[in-house]
Amino acid sequence: MSAKNLDSHNRWRNVTVAFRVSPEEDAQIETAVQLTGLTKQDYIIRRLLNRDVVVQGNPRVYNPA
Repeated sequence: MSAKNLDSHNRWRNVTVAFRVSPEEDAQIETAVQLTGLTKQDYIIRRLLNRDVVVQGNPRVYNPA
């Protein structure tokens, strides 16, 4: 049995949800996660629950065009 995990918001997270993606989908997810500055877990949870994903400004986000 896996250990219980208490996150930084004082929530117990002991349920695992897993799914498979293609290498191309993984690359797209990784790019989106890196641009937001969130952890992959936080990014996926926010997207699945239709919560706002706020992009943290950094030089990679800025596009002068």
